[in-house]
Amino acid sequence: MKLTDKFEFIKGKPARNRIVMPPMDTLMAIDGFANQFHIQHYGARSYGGTGTIIVESTAVAENGRIREKDLGLWKDDQIAPLKNLVKVIKMGGALAGIQLNHAGAKAELPIATVGATNYYDYLDQTNFSLLTIKQLQVIKDDFVAAAKRAQQAGFDFIELHAAHGYLLSEILSKTINQVTNNQDILKRAKIIIEIIDQINVEVKIPVGIRFSITDHSHDGMDVEDFLPLLKALETKVIYFHLSSGEVINRADIPTVIKAAKTKLFRLPLAVKVKKAITTPLIVVGNFVFRTDVDLAFDLAIDGVAIGRELLFNPNIVVNSLLTTDEIDDQLYHWNDNVWFNYKDYHALKDRLAGN
Repeated sequence: MKLTDKFEFIKGKPARNRIVMPPMDTLMAIDGFANQFHIQHYGARSYGGTGTIIVESTAVAENGRIREKDLGLWKDDQIAPLKNLVKVIKMGGALAGIQLNHAGAKAELPIATVGATNYYDYLDQTNFSLLTIKQLQVIKDDFVAAAKRAQQAGFDFIELHAAHGYLLSEILSKTINQVTNNQDILKRAKIIIEIIDQINVEVKIPVGIRFSITDHSHDGMDVEDFLPLLKALETKVIYFHLSSGEVINRADIPTVIKAAKTKLFRLPLAVKVKKAITTPLIVVGNFVFRTDVDLAFDLAIDGVAIGRELLFNPNIVVNSLLTTDEIDDQLYHWNDNVWFNYKDYHALKDRLAGN
């Protein structure tokens, strides 16, 4: 695999390269609505060459936001601004996805919140209560309804957030789940499987899912714990997005990197998953340079998600990762500018560097 290979995780709709912008909260929404900030933020990264953009955590319920300024898709009025956002992302040449989330016990809101655990006692849980099974069924319907709204907004796919200790992640955890706890991960994950099945039947929008594939703790979950669920979902989702940690504790990343002997510490975890399933894998975590992403592709990883570096450098794909010869005028189309384009920029940079 190569960075410049088209990434066809959606059949018949290939991304122009294998670089993915993962969901990263910007806390710029008002009452869940997208606005001009989101237009320029995601538009810049699309025109900067990113192949696939996954819009940040978007709440399926008002009390499912992580914080008050998160995006939302819990009501129809929120569709129109996102439709404008999708239009800009696609004009820049990227595929457009959106992450659907319910923050669960990690919601930091001044209104009543619910979740599957009271484990996070470091948060203000004055207004928090454990979910009932009936409430969980309502939240399942909220995910399906939000998926329908995402489809109406024109998104190419959705991603379910089942990582980092938010509701679907709480439910998966064998350590902190207090509502549907069971030693069998498939029984704990029953509601997640039902959400995916219902979306596949009723909405027919492609679904990916993000996991914290390990807790980086002997008290938590690891790749092997997830394998039965990954195999059960293999034909139901279009990709697995692998992150880690933030469920039962905040991992000591320097220690994790030292133990893994690489800053790309999630790659060995992804290789384990890759050996067990055939569904495309997207991996996130400390990818910055071309050598980083090439290493992932050499290991047959399907997509590389560049997070924080993409926040600070929206043009990283065209100004740092691709070579001049790899910039296709049709795929990266605003370089038609006769005065200065991507290739001119590369040539100038080489001259200034004395190459």
